[in-house]
Amino acid sequence: MERRTKVTVHPPDSRGLRRVSIAGETVGSAWSLRELRRILRRYGFPDHVDLDDRSRVYWQGGGSDVWPDRTPARRATIGLLVAGLVGGWILLTVIGKTDAFDALTFAGRITGFVFLLGGVTEAAAAVAAMDYWGKRSLRISGTIVLLGVVIALTVSTILVFLWLEEMEFTPYMLAVFPLFGWSLWALSVMVRNKVWRGTPHPTKIAAGVTATALLAAVNLAYSSVYQPTAAPANLSFKVRFGTPRADPERPVVHVPLSLQLENTGSVPVYILVDNWAVYGRTARFFEKSTEFRDRRQELGRAESDLARNVGSVEWVALAVGPFSGPGTWYEPGESYSEEKVVEVARNAKFDMLDADLDAMVMRKDRGRIDLDEFSTGWFSWEKESRFYCPPKDCDDLLIHNAQVTYNNNLVNITRKPRYVTAWWGASPTDSNWNAFVSTYKGKGYIGDPASDEDAATESDRFDLFSVTGDAVIPFAAVVNPRP
Repeated sequence: MERRTKVTVHPPDSRGLRRVSIAGETVGSAWSLRELRRILRRYGFPDHVDLDDRSRVYWQGGGSDVWPDRTPARRATIGLLVAGLVGGWILLTVIGKTDAFDALTFAGRITGFVFLLGGVTEAAAAVAAMDYWGKRSLRISGTIVLLGVVIALTVSTILVFLWLEEMEFTPYMLAVFPLFGWSLWALSVMVRNKVWRGTPHPTKIAAGVTATALLAAVNLAYSSVYQPTAAPANLSFKVRFGTPRADPERPVVHVPLSLQLENTGSVPVYILVDNWAVYGRTARFFEKSTEFRDRRQELGRAESDLARNVGSVEWVALAVGPFSGPGTWYEPGESYSEEKVVEVARNAKFDMLDADLDAMVMRKDRGRIDLDEFSTGWFSWEKESRFYCPPKDCDDLLIHNAQVTYNNNLVNITRKPRYVTAWWGASPTDSNWNAFVSTYKGKGYIGDPASDEDAATESDRFDLFSVTGDAVIPFAAVVNPRP
């Protein structure tokens, strides 16, 4: 027997979709007569039912010929929304994955997982966009889309502002700028359609979104600004002379030297380059003196000590060398020591011996160095070297160069790659060493980093600092040692 239940087709909404109800109960929505017949078929109506029979079908807001669905425009909107949300999902996943599993700090990893969660939300919003501009079977689909758009706008805005600090081209910005423009357009679409209407518990959802955003912001600020500033980094050097021993056969004295470093701070540190050296001092001595002599000369040599009976001094390097080596790093409380023996001629005219231990250090929580690349040294005198420099123009140097990344991947994708360069070398009379961070990748001679503003800025961002320790012994204690 043919079913006589009354069918109501409601007026089209703003998208042209008409709600269908049977006996007062909503059973679906249709974009066309074809979809309407498909719905009725599921509820037992025959395919040949007369849809214009007023006793069977009640049309509101237009008859069976009124189907104002703008299919091309609606599908274009869905396509653009889904494309932007998928792009945001990929970008947030790329940013978050690096920090979530490989961040230098715990707070950085939390931030990474927050970005991964934002990426999942973007993917869910892409699915929700198809539902909201479709049959709207999920009540909160509009809110999910709005959340995805707000996340994309927030992240792309942050990236644009970070990029404006240096305005350097990176491949990521080819995605960031379109995402930023798309986010503004998508937000205007969300506001025009008031997608939040009909969402259950909108206040709780808004509170959750706000709390998540604040958590991400706090973690970002903590890992990028506060923690690297508040946590002290300190490396302590200890240098001690041992008891000299006269050689029984040769006219030399063996002077033991103990060198030790210890990370006494609260964050790990990299050793970029280090150097130990022993110098012999020769000074002019005056038996009688009533004033400080050679004041201008000593000030010009950056000497701070003046003595009434001592005039100008000269230092001669007796032994030099690297200590821990480029790329080694030390956790808080970790230490390293070496014992050296320096041989000094017994008839040398020194009045004092000075031992120095120096290093250029970088905080490990400010950046990460590619240690596999950094451990490879290049000789400046070899023509096939990346850092070749003719020996007549520069000292013989062993040079290390590798990429260094910031402690936050948000910054990394808005900056050109940075590289840390360190070198140690020896001239005919002394050692030569230094380290800096800049965009210098390594091609040709390193030049003078002291005059490079880029190197000074980047070295400050990565918190490069020098550490020194020394010990002094009178030469009289050396030439009259215990046998």
